[in-house]
Amino acid sequence: MLSSCQDRSSHKFDNYNLNEKSNIKIKLPKELSEISGLAYSEDNHIVTNNDETGTVFEIDILTGKILNEFYLGKKKIKKDFEGIAAVNDSLFMVTSSGVLYQFSFPDEEQNVEYKKYKTFLSSKYDVEGLCFDRATNSLLLACKGFAGKDLKGYKAIFKFDLSNHKLAEEPRFLIWLKKLKDKYDIKNFSPSGIEIHPRSGNFFIVSANIKAIIEISPDGKILEAVKLDKKYHKQPEGITILPDGSLIIADEGNGGKGFITIIKEN
Repeated sequence: MLSSCQDRSSHKFDNYNLNEKSNIKIKLPKELSEISGLAYSEDNHIVTNNDETGTVFEIDILTGKILNEFYLGKKKIKKDFEGIAAVNDSLFMVTSSGVLYQFSFPDEEQNVEYKKYKTFLSSKYDVEGLCFDRATNSLLLACKGFAGKDLKGYKAIFKFDLSNHKLAEEPRFLIWLKKLKDKYDIKNFSPSGIEIHPRSGNFFIVSANIKAIIEISPDGKILEAVKLDKKYHKQPEGITILPDGSLIIADEGNGGKGFITIIKEN
């Protein structure tokens, strides 16, 4: 782990070289200019969604080419969809108001049936990130806005239990903004994407408005935090990690094309 201001300026984040020109950057088709969530599928494929309709895209990691496109329901659902997560044979998407949609990859049809789960979260929580935590058989919902009563100064990550389809009332863990400000000079961190590292079990969380990435242990301890350079990340909205440990960050186009950045694990 990094231990000094000098180390931090070298842009080392655990075993990753962040903010490096040598990282692989792949432009995406115009349909993904407003890319939002990100999740690994299989065979060098990832799934993503835009943030306006219930449309899902499967893309090739190495080329950015869209391999498959489908949407929820008989007609496209117009909601503020944010995160996406792959759970065994299912996919989940979440809206900013905390509504979860479960569905599967279609065989041939362009539209898919879905199940919907409402939670006590609302738009004021502003859910942005979603990931699958296999160790607890749960989904984690990262909130950009309100964390809960008497939790000013924190950002919350909530746990949705997949065995009973219930959201725990208390946050799975809290991000203390004062620590990020005091120790890492990161102000107003607001989660936009979350993923779990397949080997360490630590959580990587990105922020779009304040371009940064943080690493958190399973018990909620902030292990490291690094600012992301705007030269390489216009608006980091999604994050996933491949089985080989490669980190992928998805950026909205912010007026141009969206793109993904592949950062190999050292």
